[in-house]
Amino acid sequence: MFLALLSSFALSTSAAGCEAHNDAVNAAADVVEARYVIADEGRVIADQLRAWSRDGRYRQPCDDSAGFMSQLNRDLDGWDGHFFFERQSDSADVAAQDWLSAWRAEARTVNAGVREARVLEGNIGYVRISSWYPWDSAGPKLHAALALVADVDGLIIDLRGNGGGDAATVSHLMRALAPSSIDAVQSIARRDAEQPEPLPEAELPRIRETLPLAILVDRRSASASEYLAYSLQALDRAVVIGGRSGGVASMIGEPVALPNGFAIAVPEARPVNLITRGNWEADGVRPDHSGGDDPVHVARRHLEHSGA
Repeated sequence: MFLALLSSFALSTSAAGCEAHNDAVNAAADVVEARYVIADEGRVIADQLRAWSRDGRYRQPCDDSAGFMSQLNRDLDGWDGHFFFERQSDSADVAAQDWLSAWRAEARTVNAGVREARVLEGNIGYVRISSWYPWDSAGPKLHAALALVADVDGLIIDLRGNGGGDAATVSHLMRALAPSSIDAVQSIARRDAEQPEPLPEAELPRIRETLPLAILVDRRSASASEYLAYSLQALDRAVVIGGRSGGVASMIGEPVALPNGFAIAVPEARPVNLITRGNWEADGVRPDHSGGDDPVHVARRHLEHSGA
């Protein structure tokens, strides 16, 4: 009898899970409910987290924080890939600053992300951008790249593998590629308001509006790269070629501290295209044409037949 009671107690304790983990999950649910960009979905996600906590989904031992965080992040990803649950430390801000400094310093060794600029056969310009580095370093490189292709009869912007970066830099390129009559291509929606996001003043050479334009993307193209491809596609300014992009649109806020040393970052804003009234979240940018085995060749042939 005693052994049966002891076994029953052990099972109930296992089902309840680690109290520190459950406290963090329930606090995270409160933050999601209060801050997630779509209020109704935020309530649904929060209720599910609370139910999972009650049902013992996070019953990893208290000394297995890594397993606990991995499970919770997988669960959150099922709702929105921009949630991020982590263990907070006193050195977190320092680590973030160190990472940012290292990333900025890296710009010098990769030409600020502008990896190629050349003129292909058929007088088709080709510019490959691997990442969106800050405008102060990327601006001069993009200016030189666009000057090189100023007299082409078509232009390919290759964003394959470009997972995003500095929003200001991609907005400057958007200004150069979009029709001159366009002052904004999207707004930013939060729970309480939606505000247009104006494009910056022109600082790059403007690409003539009649120039055929192709954007190359793949599954690793994300965030700011998707913003450029999606917006130009919606404007009917560019054809998108390749594979479906990563589907990263939501914008996360600053991490919020939770009990027992944990923290969560919640998507608190989303872009809204002024033409489609949607964005590329989850579904990604859907290409107009497959790139096949050689997307550059497909894009070049398409532009050659488009006429200048």
